[in-house]
Amino acid sequence: MERQIMTEISVFRETMRAAALGNAEEASRLYDQIPKSDLSDYHMFVVAFFAGALGVRFSEDQSIEAIKRFADEMRYDYRDVDPPVKQLVVEGLIRGMMGEEQLFDEITPEEQYRTQLLAIRKIVGQSPEMREKLDDYLADAGTLVAQWQSEG
Repeated sequence: MERQIMTEISVFRETMRAAALGNAEEASRLYDQIPKSDLSDYHMFVVAFFAGALGVRFSEDQSIEAIKRFADEMRYDYRDVDPPVKQLVVEGLIRGMMGEEQLFDEITPEEQYRTQLLAIRKIVGQSPEMREKLDDYLADAGTLVAQWQSEG
């Protein structure tokens, strides 16, 4: 069973690497290779990587103002995407990850996933440290998923 998890994590890492670096076609191709039965584990991996990215972005300031600024930047950076990025979804998702978990109830799983990927792309794109140590961040996400699975 652990070998299967490690195989999944390897595919998850490569999919997330492509998404984080803005290689949308490659990310989509890899995502399509993930068996439907493994998608919930992949989405857990995305959440784990998102948590790490938020740790980098908000390491010095986790205030509501910092979160609002980030949401404003997201709306501007992705102003041409359809459907548009929703300010309250970005804010709610980040605040939910920072402990206000009830906010997740207001955001559909599809909105969560899409917004997480867009935020990851933005954070990695703006963080030389994350790009340089991407393998370490991906490994940390895999470790976190394994921890969550052992607890749950």
